[in-house]
Amino acid sequence: MTCRRFHFLVLPIVFARANIKDSSTTCFYFHDPPAHILRALRLALFVQNIDSLGISFGYHTYAVLPYARELYTLVSRLPSMKRLYIRLSHSLSPGALHPGWQTEVIRLLDLVVQKSCVLLSVTGGDRIAGGIASATESQSRPTINPAERMRRLLGHFRGAMKSVIPQKLARLGSRNHHHGLREFRALSFILFRPPFLDWTISTLQTNSQTLTAVSFETNNTRASTWPDILSSITLPFLSKFKLTPGRVIIERRIVEFNDVLGFLTRHPSIVDLDLFAITRPRNRRQPQRLLPALQNLRADPWLISWFLNRKRPFKFLASLKMVSEVYPGPLYLHFDYNTFNYYTFDDALYLLPDGAPHVTALHISFYPEAGIAEWLDKHISQENSPLAALKGVTTLDLFQSWNMWQSDVIALMPHFLARFPQLQYLTYAFPPPDVEKAKQTSFIREIMLACPGMETVTIELGSPVNLDMLRNEERYVEELTLRN
Repeated sequence: MTCRRFHFLVLPIVFARANIKDSSTTCFYFHDPPAHILRALRLALFVQNIDSLGISFGYHTYAVLPYARELYTLVSRLPSMKRLYIRLSHSLSPGALHPGWQTEVIRLLDLVVQKSCVLLSVTGGDRIAGGIASATESQSRPTINPAERMRRLLGHFRGAMKSVIPQKLARLGSRNHHHGLREFRALSFILFRPPFLDWTISTLQTNSQTLTAVSFETNNTRASTWPDILSSITLPFLSKFKLTPGRVIIERRIVEFNDVLGFLTRHPSIVDLDLFAITRPRNRRQPQRLLPALQNLRADPWLISWFLNRKRPFKFLASLKMVSEVYPGPLYLHFDYNTFNYYTFDDALYLLPDGAPHVTALHISFYPEAGIAEWLDKHISQENSPLAALKGVTTLDLFQSWNMWQSDVIALMPHFLARFPQLQYLTYAFPPPDVEKAKQTSFIREIMLACPGMETVTIELGSPVNLDMLRNEERYVEELTLRN
């Protein structure tokens, strides 16, 4: 068969069976693809159009090495690779970790970064810790190839030149001329185990002048890993930083607050900060001018209280998200949770008007169920509730849990919302399947009656309900009733 017939007759059939119908697209996402699909894709003429690729391996993968090699060959054919999303398997079969698989995966990731990648995301693999550990111990450290050695040498050279070139000129030159990774999502514990750990730190250092967004996931990582990572990288243009466990349940806090504080002190450019499940602050004093550009903060109430307890208020902080925590119960079974003390939210709410006077959007998570109604009732009956002082908050988001639709909670909620003096926009948690539409409508109407200043209520995943229009409709119905 000629090459022309192969491309125009055979490959379309292969791609059609794989549900790949639009050859003009620049982005492909595969879920557990057969190896022959990747081989066919690199042979296709339209492969040159691809600049974004996502691949999600199935729940149980039987091979890592062949996939890494096929992806390497595919990416090597592309002029550039702007975005790569890899989701590793939930678990691996006993023979999946062939000797040398780490070297091949690192080789693939290196190639992607060299292909002008701006976003690299690696997730998954949360149940394969044992296999990684045994495979790492059974094979020697991978040999660093000449290209990698040169890349690291250049990274050290840049660090040395910082003391020679004036900082402002160095930043200006880097921003204008250096092309590199902009966003790195290291959301798999594999990237924080040898030999990937060295690659992760090296990649962060090498792309320090271009990275603006970095996300780390702490699940299944060792506590000793984080001091090394957080102390060894400085990213002058970092705007968004996320350090979270990746799960709702908090098993243990492995990242020390002081290590995080040292990192934050070196990064005054951070605008968006997401910290969760780190150890609680012990020192009361904050470094001067900590995070002067901060606009969005998501954290637990203890950490938020520490941030807000400051002499100089945040000038630009506009959005605050307080996250409740879920702890495993003594039996450690499904739905076996210890309770969360919702009263810990109060300290942060009291500090909010002075610590961040420009916050207009407040987000609060309510999970687990126990204690929600009691906390709401306290603020309804309390004359000096901190909610009354939140005159700048116009937007409220109550999210994350079906518990928000318990009968005792929705009975109290309209009166709780009425304590906010300037609240205009509400987003409420998505209801469970057994909550009828009529119940949702009745709930929204109760909010309308209790909160005359409320303009819009949105149930998650639903359309916004304009309360002004609803009020006008009710007035019109009342007028018609009176006339008749």
